Amino acid sequence: MGLAPEACFVFFGAPEPEGSAHRHPFRQNRDFFYLTEFDEPEAILVLCGGKSHLFVQDRDESREIWTGERYGAERAAGIFRVDEAHRLLDFDSKLDLFLKDSKSVYFTLGESPARDAKILKAISNSSRHRGKGRFGNLPVHDPFPHLSLLRSVKDELEIDRMRRACSATAKAHLHLLKRVRAGMTEFDASNEFQYWLFKQGATELGYAPIFASGFNATTLHYVRNNDALKHGDLLLVDAAGEVEGYTADLTQTFPVSGTFSPEQRKIYQAVLDVNREITRMTAPGVNYRALHSRSVELLTESLLSLGVLSGDLRENIHSNAYRPYFPHGLGHYLGLDVHDAGIYHEEGRDFELQPGMILTNEPGLYFRERGSPFHGIGVRIEDDLLVTAKGAEVLTRELPRDVDAIESLRTIASA
Repeated sequence: MGLAPEACFVFFGAPEPEGSAHRHPFRQNRDFFYLTEFDEPEAILVLCGGKSHLFVQDRDESREIWTGERYGAERAAGIFRVDEAHRLLDFDSKLDLFLKDSKSVYFTLGESPARDAKILKAISNSSRHRGKGRFGNLPVHDPFPHLSLLRSVKDELEIDRMRRACSATAKAHLHLLKRVRAGMTEFDASNEFQYWLFKQGATELGYAPIFASGFNATTLHYVRNNDALKHGDLLLVDAAGEVEGYTADLTQTFPVSGTFSPEQRKIYQAVLDVNREITRMTAPGVNYRALHSRSVELLTESLLSLGVLSGDLRENIHSNAYRPYFPHGLGHYLGLDVHDAGIYHEEGRDFELQPGMILTNEPGLYFRERGSPFHGIGVRIEDDLLVTAKGAEVLTRELPRDVDAIESLRTIASA
């Protein structure tokens, strides 16, 4: 990780799921998956002395009848990219040996009292070997800032997985665009999307999907997904799939009836214009704050031109008058998590985008107040952007965004 070779890093994988495995599927800790891609519970990774050590559960035929075959230390050593694999039962004694020649420990305290106690005991044992009176206990540092920087810039393998996740997701959205019609429910639309998502190669849903029609689209994290789709309403779909642990994040909004109303068209086009401007601006050296600020400026200009707000542009921005209509941020890092590891702002400075970063671009406008000509309209247009040396590549570009293209596809669906 580019740090002192005398440091010892300790990472714990996710524990066994509570309750029966068939009710609560195991999902590996994302940092641990990033470092190892090991997909069994209770594992531990130690990086120390220039070597990587993976500690795994023993084979257990009586349990494997229920939960499937385990790797065991011998098989894990030949499959995963680690220098050595060990039995989990040997962790305590091995860690004592690792810490004898270490000068610092990187470990996330506070996540589990049992894990904290295990690490602190090993540090205490180490201090006795080193002469506590002179040296004291080894200092403990949080590894998260370093992992966050690593995870925010994707390598070619990660980018390939992201491309496949984004492509599968965009194709499933496109299929949905052609199939949804009034009389279906949001739940029907969700089932249709998921069926085609997995046919396109996705291995998991990336997050709880949002299928929000009509006024439901003004609720940002609407997940009931059970209302009927009605003529005249918009359907906002925020759903995506994973490929080998890496997730897309895509939102489209389209008319159930086939065509946008004049009011819906105005809002949709305003949001689309911002989406495209942000895509154009995204490049190495630009920071997230600048992108978000530009999206706020453009959306506030639209709210003024539509008569929703009045007065001076800067005063409306300074007073947060736009916030009821655009209450969320422009986007976030994307990868192993839908809100992936990455730093936006730290110690008074903004972090600049670098080639290999992937982030979402998701401006939106939402109208909840009664009496407005735009009441009940919620529009979000979200794409996934890969920062390249020259600008941004839209990984979700297979999904049409233009009003005319959407209406053409919706007319076919509604026929």
